[in-house]
Amino acid sequence: MPQQPKTMIEYQAVLESIGDGIIVTDKNARIIYINEVASKMLLWRADEAVGRDMVDVVPAADPHGNMIPKQNRSLYAAIKTGASFTNHIANYYIRRDGTKFPGAITTSPVLFNNEIIGAVVSFRDITRNAEIDRMKTEFLSLASHQLRTPLSAMKWFLEMLLDGDAGSLNKEQAEFVGNVNESNNRMIDLVNDLLNITRIESDRIIVDPKPTNLSKLIDEIIVELKPKFEANKQKVIVSCNPTLADINIDANLIRAVYLNLLSNAIKYTPSGGEVMVVVSNKGGEIVSQIADNGLGIPKDEQSKVFNRFFRAKNIVKKVVDGTGLGLYLAKAIVDSSGGKMWFESEEGRGTTFWFTIPKAGMKAKEGQVTLGS
Repeated sequence: MPQQPKTMIEYQAVLESIGDGIIVTDKNARIIYINEVASKMLLWRADEAVGRDMVDVVPAADPHGNMIPKQNRSLYAAIKTGASFTNHIANYYIRRDGTKFPGAITTSPVLFNNEIIGAVVSFRDITRNAEIDRMKTEFLSLASHQLRTPLSAMKWFLEMLLDGDAGSLNKEQAEFVGNVNESNNRMIDLVNDLLNITRIESDRIIVDPKPTNLSKLIDEIIVELKPKFEANKQKVIVSCNPTLADINIDANLIRAVYLNLLSNAIKYTPSGGEVMVVVSNKGGEIVSQIADNGLGIPKDEQSKVFNRFFRAKNIVKKVVDGTGLGLYLAKAIVDSSGGKMWFESEEGRGTTFWFTIPKAGMKAKEGQVTLGS
């Protein structure tokens, strides 16, 4: 059998050979070990960092530049709950000289005799990854803008043909032009989704919160979608807590979330099915629930639901059109609003999505564009 490390020096040599930054803390979040990679990355000498609170040595800010309070850091959650945490959002970590870098970080509790005695934090600088993502976002934005102009022109001419402005079409011609128009509209939807995603990811969206009645907002969306519900002979049930006060939100953004979830419910629920919307108070949040009894999502694919371009196998077989971008966009809006989104689903029995909005509302933000502009 291969020889195992037997001394603390050998264990330390193993930790020093790891390419990621490694910090080990005690159960009070105080640093007891920091490897050389972490020391160089953070500009802290090991003898100066040991004994300090890890969160003081490694302050963090969210993608918008807001400092993350200690109680919200994954280190404290890992020590308290015994669960491991991986940050999927690229937060910024601040070096000793005040400069910052985007980091990917994983925090795991250290257990001894079934007792949490500390935590191990591993992290790496993903500046290059972030720069590549920025370049991809800029390329998508440029390409989408260039595509939207000719697609809009095609839509205009196709509608003129269908309206008979260039002469009457026979039945077969009208069918062909109608099919082209439908495909063109799907392309426009895809381009608009791509543009909205690049705006969210590049943090260029204007957020303009105003007091909004959620019940009224949902009613307006239901009226807009009524032709689709009626065409599918679907029943819609809406229940909003009557004590809900107006909430300070950007109605354009939150409307996009409801519209996406309800459109999906219509699309993936068979004729005669049922869609339910429930809005309720829960602590400091307003919780919205959108449920259907439609196709559902296969269990082995549920981890991919919020990925860009994801469409479940059972859905692709029955519903051809769809970009796979709507849920990614909806979750990005909810996350940026300080809320959360999650779901439960069973294939063949339906899906329920929930999302929250803080009762405190959304924070105003300057930007260059609005969603869908």
